[in-house]
Amino acid sequence: MSNKLQALQRALDSKQPKVTKPKANTIPARSESYRAPSREGKTNITAYLVPGFKSSLRLIQARNGASLQTLVAEALNDLFVKYNVPTVKEE
Repeated sequence: MSNKLQALQRALDSKQPKVTKPKANTIPARSESYRAPSREGKTNITAYLVPGFKSSLRLIQARNGASLQTLVAEALNDLFVKYNVPTVKEE
Protein backbone atom coordinates (compact mmCIF):
# COMPACT_ATOMS: atom_id res chain seq x y z
CA MET A 1 0.00 0.00 0.00
CA SER A 2 2.88 2.33 0.67
CA ASN A 3 4.07 1.97 -2.94
CA LYS A 4 0.60 2.90 -4.19
CA LEU A 5 0.53 6.03 -2.05
CA GLN A 6 3.99 7.04 -3.20
CA ALA A 7 3.00 6.49 -6.83
CA LEU A 8 -0.13 8.52 -6.32
CA GLN A 9 1.83 11.34 -4.69
CA ARG A 10 4.36 11.33 -7.56
CA ALA A 11 1.49 11.49 -10.04
CA LEU A 12 -0.08 14.40 -8.20
CA ASP A 13 3.25 16.21 -7.97
CA SER A 14 3.88 15.84 -11.68
CA LYS A 15 0.43 17.26 -12.56
CA GLN A 16 0.65 20.31 -10.33
CA PRO A 17 1.56 23.53 -12.11
CA LYS A 18 4.77 25.03 -10.90
CA VAL A 19 4.19 28.06 -8.75
CA THR A 20 6.57 30.92 -9.28
CA LYS A 21 6.91 33.68 -6.78
CA PRO A 22 6.51 37.22 -8.12
CA LYS A 23 9.63 39.31 -8.20
CA ALA A 24 9.98 41.45 -5.13
CA ASN A 25 9.50 45.21 -5.42
CA THR A 26 8.00 45.11 -8.89
CA ILE A 27 5.43 47.82 -9.36
CA PRO A 28 3.71 47.97 -12.73
CA ALA A 29 4.38 51.14 -14.66
CA ARG A 30 1.60 53.66 -14.22
CA SER A 31 0.28 54.95 -17.47
CA GLU A 32 -0.67 58.56 -17.82
CA SER A 33 -4.37 59.04 -17.36
CA TYR A 34 -6.42 60.96 -19.87
CA ARG A 35 -6.79 64.67 -19.20
CA ALA A 36 -9.32 66.71 -21.16
CA PRO A 37 -7.71 69.50 -23.18
CA SER A 38 -9.83 72.06 -21.30
CA ARG A 39 -8.12 70.99 -18.06
CA GLU A 40 -4.54 71.29 -19.29
CA GLY A 41 -2.54 73.64 -17.10
CA LYS A 42 -5.23 73.70 -14.42
CA THR A 43 -5.56 72.10 -11.01
CA ASN A 44 -8.52 70.76 -9.05
CA ILE A 45 -9.55 72.48 -5.82
CA THR A 46 -12.12 70.62 -3.76
CA ALA A 47 -13.99 71.52 -0.59
CA TYR A 48 -16.76 69.81 1.34
CA LEU A 49 -19.27 72.45 2.40
CA VAL A 50 -22.83 72.52 3.64
CA PRO A 51 -25.39 72.24 0.79
CA GLY A 52 -26.37 75.92 1.07
CA PHE A 53 -23.13 76.97 -0.61
CA LYS A 54 -23.89 74.87 -3.67
CA SER A 55 -27.46 76.12 -3.84
CA SER A 56 -26.37 79.75 -3.72
CA LEU A 57 -23.67 79.19 -6.34
CA ARG A 58 -26.18 77.50 -8.64
CA LEU A 59 -28.63 80.38 -8.15
CA ILE A 60 -26.00 82.96 -9.13
CA GLN A 61 -25.04 80.74 -12.07
CA ALA A 62 -28.65 80.57 -13.24
CA ARG A 63 -29.13 84.34 -12.95
CA ASN A 64 -25.89 85.30 -14.69
CA GLY A 65 -25.25 82.42 -17.06
CA ALA A 66 -21.62 82.20 -15.92
CA SER A 67 -19.82 78.91 -15.51
CA LEU A 68 -19.23 77.51 -12.06
CA GLN A 69 -15.47 77.81 -12.60
CA THR A 70 -15.83 81.52 -13.43
CA LEU A 71 -17.91 82.17 -10.31
CA VAL A 72 -15.52 80.29 -8.01
CA ALA A 73 -12.53 82.10 -9.54
CA GLU A 74 -14.26 85.46 -9.00
CA ALA A 75 -15.09 84.57 -5.40
CA LEU A 76 -11.51 83.47 -4.72
CA ASN A 77 -10.11 86.67 -6.22
CA ASP A 78 -12.43 88.70 -3.97
CA LEU A 79 -11.09 86.71 -1.01
CA PHE A 80 -7.51 87.34 -2.14
CA VAL A 81 -8.18 91.09 -2.27
CA LYS A 82 -9.68 90.99 1.23
CA TYR A 83 -6.57 89.28 2.61
CA ASN A 84 -4.16 91.36 0.53
CA VAL A 85 -2.64 88.52 -1.50
CA PRO A 86 -2.05 88.49 -5.27
CA THR A 87 -5.10 87.87 -7.40
CA VAL A 88 -5.08 85.55 -10.38
CA LYS A 89 -5.87 86.66 -13.93
CA GLU A 90 -7.55 84.03 -16.03
CA GLU A 91 -6.20 83.60 -19.51
